[in-house]
This record gives sequence, structure tokens and C-alpha cells, in this order.
Amino acid sequence: MGNTGNMAPRFLILPVVFIAAMLYGCSSPAIAGSLVKVQTDNAAVNGIIIDQAGYIVTGNGALGDSGTLSVEIEPGLSYEGRLICRDSQRDVALLRIDAPDLKTALLGDSDLVRHWDEVAVWGFKPGDDIVAESKGSVTSLPEEGEIIYLQTNAALDPLLAGSAVLNKAGELVGMVSWNAGQPGREGFALASNEIQRVLDQAREAESDPLAVAPIDPPSVFSDRAVISWQTNRPATGQIEFGLKDSYGNRTALDTTMLNTHAVVLQGLVPKTAYYFRILSVDYCGNTVASKGYTLTTTAAGAQAGEFTISNVDVYDITSTAASVRWITSKPATGAVEYSADKETGCDSEINKDFVYEHKFRLNSLKPQTRYNVTIKSETDFDEFVEQRLNPFTTPPTSPVGCKMNCRILDFSFKTLQGGDFTNNDIAGKKVFIVFTKTSCPTCMQQAIFLNDVYRDWPKDTDMLMFMVASGEKQKDVEEWIKRYGLVMPVYLDPTAKLASGCQFRTIPSALFLDTGSVIRDYKSGGFGNRKDMEAAVKHFYEQER
Repeated sequence: MGNTGNMAPRFLILPVVFIAAMLYGCSSPAIAGSLVKVQTDNAAVNGIIIDQAGYIVTGNGALGDSGTLSVEIEPGLSYEGRLICRDSQRDVALLRIDAPDLKTALLGDSDLVRHWDEVAVWGFKPGDDIVAESKGSVTSLPEEGEIIYLQTNAALDPLLAGSAVLNKAGELVGMVSWNAGQPGREGFALASNEIQRVLDQAREAESDPLAVAPIDPPSVFSDRAVISWQTNRPATGQIEFGLKDSYGNRTALDTTMLNTHAVVLQGLVPKTAYYFRILSVDYCGNTVASKGYTLTTTAAGAQAGEFTISNVDVYDITSTAASVRWITSKPATGAVEYSADKETGCDSEINKDFVYEHKFRLNSLKPQTRYNVTIKSETDFDEFVEQRLNPFTTPPTSPVGCKMNCRILDFSFKTLQGGDFTNNDIAGKKVFIVFTKTSCPTCMQQAIFLNDVYRDWPKDTDMLMFMVASGEKQKDVEEWIKRYGLVMPVYLDPTAKLASGCQFRTIPSALFLDTGSVIRDYKSGGFGNRKDMEAAVKHFYEQER
């Protein structure tokens, strides 16, 4: 047994939720009242009630071209369902029913889910009125395009799309999606925090329907026109245009979700009237079409026009990246020069293609840093224009704290040689830390496991592994190292400051940190054997590459 101490968990340990019946093995699970059947024109699929206001989550692909929807909350009791939000990227859909006294699932925080956590999947099998269960463990926390999933070895049938994935506390931490059966996605479930984001979008879509603001007068030339508009919330952008009010042509869809939009109509005929309207689609798949407009191109050669930059936008700013876009009045190259305040020199991104629309993604920025940006464009006739933009500041990389997806607290350990080992020494490295005590038999096992993994790990990688002896005297640690022949680094935290700050419930405990010193995984109580520890380290290393 590990040393549990008296430190109550507040951050890294999942909150305990007591439910009226034991979840696993129970014929009437706590989630059962929240599971529903969604009947489409073609089939019945699973759904989960997640809000007292009548919101129900299910798989988007499973609905197909749903037509009418009926939601059966219990045998013989059904309500008409309204489709509120369809997010094809996350493969999730939200419906809503008007019904009293609904029992909702307890929505958990999927950021607190860790590898090897036990989970259970509950859902109706096709054509069956009995809720079936499948048990397993979380084997991976994959991320695809900033969308977080859970991967489990529980049996997940894509025909069970909309089924609930619960942790041992009975909290909903995921949902089986329709595309879980695709090759390479076996055992995938959408994380509950992604469901919460879609729920927020659905509420916004209902309270403030997507709309296009009146457009600015287009910039018109003999063979092209620049059209700008705004939407009341982030949406895609596209123009439908033609010689008649039936249009017939569409520009390429700009899938970037923005409030401010600009599109260039190209290949127009001089001195010709065109009809056009704007199409935008929000996160929930709600489409809005503007009223119809007209424009007339100028005569050929009548308006060569001054070479200008317009519709400049800096958007999608993260702690390490930002996007810049603009439109030029003539086909031109594009370049972005950017530098942090008080730095000499600058970085640049260049596109030598002659285009009207210019988009750049600035990567490898520093968190919480103010950047100065200048954009430049040049035509094939040596016309040149540049514009200095308003500076922008990147947000912090992660909040500091002892919970998942937070940057580890600052620390200063002592080496056995009397030096200091601080958080500055792990910057830019992937890190595996095991917290231990010499008086703990389980800690001895973990030390031997870590020693073997450390000894066999390739030394030319950006992976650090070490052990921290918390609340220990140096002579005791040195004797312990000698007794078990340990060769991996061991550092001293005499006052157990970091372990106390993180409020570990159990020693040994282990942390996995990414290259930004952000906590990406946590293991309480140690690993059952060396093979499990090595597999966990390899998995983390591959996931963070």
C-alpha cells in the first residue's frame, strides 16, 4: 500500500459522486433514466438527456437525413424532437424536447479523465428496450484537430452511437459517435467537454439566430469585385452570384469561422450587371442567406485603380500562434514580418503566388508576448504596398496549478551533489516524474520499475525521467539508492513542497508533463509492473510528439 497521508485531494483526484445504486453490475443503472431512444424516419438511435431544458445529445451521422424526430423517454411516452445543432466535425447533434421533470445525466469534466481509468458504456442495443453495459478502461486520450476523444477497450459498436460513457462515479465523460467504427478509430468516444461546447453553441444558436449585417458597398473593378460583410457570430463565408437572380455560381467555401468576412469575385465580364447574395453557416450547421444585391463592373481599362490593401484581420490568436489575412486590389505576392517587443530582427512568412486573398498562420510564437506585425504585397508590375498593423498579445500558455492542462507550479529541488534543479531545467522537454518516499514498500517497486525504464530509454530523445523524494533526509535517500542500485536521477524536496502543493492523496504518484511543463496525465498509487509503466511512458511520448 502507498502512503496516503492526510492530504485531501482537490485538484488531480476525480471528485466522488455517490449514486443511489451501484453502477457496475446493476440491472437498473443510475444513467438509465437519462438514456432515450431517438426515432428518425429510418431508425432508432441512442440519446442522452444532458439538460433540464430538454437538450438531448446523440451522434450526428446516426441521424442521417432525419426528417421528423420522436424522442421516447420511456416505453409509451414520446415527445416531438427539434433539431437544434449539428456539428459534423465532432459528429454530434443536439435535439430539444418540451417535457417536464426530465432526469439528466451528470456531466463530468473529461479533462480530469486519465489513462487506465475504468469506464462503462451504457446504451440501448438496436431493437431492444434493455439498457446494455460494456466495461473497460481508458487506453488513450487522442486529439484530432483540437477535438478531444477518449479511447477505450470497452466494446463500442457504432450502431450504439449516442451511448453514454461513464466513469466510476457515474459521471458522463464521453459519448459513442457514429464514426467510431471507422478504421483507426476503434474504441473512440467524444469527450464530455466537447459535448459541453456544442451545448453552449446550441443555446447561443437558439437565443441569437445567425444573421448577416448589411454589407458595405463592394469595391468594383472591370473583372472583379471585393465583397465584405459581418455575421453576428463566427461562421463560414461564401458568395452566390450570376447574371440572373437565380445566381448559378458560387465562390469557394471559406471554412474559417469568423465574424468579419471578405470574398473576391473573379473572372467577371467588364461593364456587366451581376446579382449576388451571401451565404454563411455557423458551428451548428445553421445557414443564413442574405437578401439579394447587385453590382455592375466597370468598363475594361476604365479603372486601372490604385494598388491597395483592405479587409485586414488578425484572428484565432492562441498562446503560440495567430492568423493574419488581407485582400489586395490586384493579384500580388504576400509577406508578413513580425517580432516580439524589444527584440531585434524579425521573422517572416512569404507567399510568392500572385493572388487577391492572402492568409498566413504565424507559428512558434511566445506565450503572453506582445507582437508587432507588418504586412506587404507586390504586384507583377513592381507596385508595392505595406501596412503596419496594431500590435497583438498572445495569451498565457496555460494557467499555473496542479490540475490537468495546467502548467506545473514552480519548484526548486536539491540534487544529491548540493545543487539546484528547477522548473527552468525541464523547459522544452517531455517529463515523467515519480514522487516517492523511502519508507514506502510500493515506492521501492516503482523506483525499480523507473530505473529499468530509464536505463533502457534512448538517451538522444527530449524525454526526462526522474524521481523526487518528498519530505526525506538526504542520507536516507542515498542509502536507499545504494541498496537498490538506482541509476536514474533522484532529487530532494525536503519539505515536500510540490507534493503538498499538488495535494497528492497517495505516494507514490506520477506526473507526465509536455514540453511546455503542462500536466497532461497523472497516475496515483503507481504502476502494477514495469511493463505497464514503460507502456505508459512510450504512449505519452508518442502522443506528445
